[in-house]
Amino acid sequence: MDDITQSVFKGDVASNPRRVAIAERLTPDFFALERDQVFRKSWLPIARASEVPEKGSYVVKDLPTFKTSLIVIRGTDDTVRAFYNVCTHRGNKLVRAGDGCKQRFACGFHGWIFSPEGELQTVTDEHSFLDLDKAKLALRAVNTEVWEDFVFVHLDANPKESLKDWLAEFWGGYTDYFANFQQVAGYKLTVNCNWNLAINSFTEGYHTLYIHRNTMPDYQGGKINPQRHRPFLELLKRHHRYSAPANPDHNVRDTEALAWRYGRKLIPAFDDDLTGMPSGVNPSKHKNWAFDVVQFFPNMLLLFGNSWYVEMHFWPLNENQCDVIMAVHHYKAKNLGEKLSQEWSLSRGRSVILEDLNTLEAQQEMLSSGALTHVQLSQQEMSLQHHYKVMNEMLGIA
Repeated sequence: MDDITQSVFKGDVASNPRRVAIAERLTPDFFALERDQVFRKSWLPIARASEVPEKGSYVVKDLPTFKTSLIVIRGTDDTVRAFYNVCTHRGNKLVRAGDGCKQRFACGFHGWIFSPEGELQTVTDEHSFLDLDKAKLALRAVNTEVWEDFVFVHLDANPKESLKDWLAEFWGGYTDYFANFQQVAGYKLTVNCNWNLAINSFTEGYHTLYIHRNTMPDYQGGKINPQRHRPFLELLKRHHRYSAPANPDHNVRDTEALAWRYGRKLIPAFDDDLTGMPSGVNPSKHKNWAFDVVQFFPNMLLLFGNSWYVEMHFWPLNENQCDVIMAVHHYKAKNLGEKLSQEWSLSRGRSVILEDLNTLEAQQEMLSSGALTHVQLSQQEMSLQHHYKVMNEMLGIA
């Protein structure tokens, strides 16, 4: 590359597909294949352990990809478990929605009662049932493990890998990072596009010079990196991460300067002081670092900053529609000045997210028309190449 900032690629980059057959992925049959061969065989983050802080506390999480619902419960033994949200009597949804804390879960249909560990404790009018084995009628458990407050589930009855093996290098790279933040905003949008297109739109920096030219024209790159090449990109067995380049020539406007006077730097400016940060943050320790984008295959993205992070989930509903769920986390504000500073940055970030989402339905419309069967991917889009490589491996596509 000709720019002063050179990209460093780590991992297997030679076998990535640079030309991807995209139109064939926008069909009902392909979606069914993705659901059964990728999502059902992956560890999927669905909740936070901090959402169920006390013994007996629970939260209901719907999995739209599978048209099902799970209950995440912290048991009386302090273990976090997930169960299908279904009474084993007649299939009623045990808990309709929301969260709370209970020492027993009673079905509203016929009053069957389950413990926080899923055990069937009470069958009303039990003597009218013949040959009833309560031990076999516990709540249907889902494989559940916790990593750094994230609750992961695996819908396969016998996962081939533990969560630790699935996360690989990520497992110990972010220890204690998340405890430093609090959620300041959350969004959920249903977008009329294929989930691959949606997650792709957030996993490359090629677009930032163009899509965000009005809202944040100079927040990345600068004179030393005019095309905003990623200074570092690492491809793992399934996951990937890259670092985005800050702009040392960033023009700080008056309102922005006011925000930083009372609070820490947040987007569109960045603090590259890594004091106290775990090794996974800015893994190459690049000097002009803005933030990291990390894809936890298949459908979660985390954007790691110094004083903030963003969590995104992409849940396919069908071949041409998906839910995008997002949570924005900032450092814990100590006073009104820091809170106002965060609100200013949050408003800027919201505009950027809307710009990222803006192209998706237009892409879906044209790709669904069959006018274009393949897409071409550059080195700046190597994370997309890797996404489709892993997808093809799990789908058995040569």
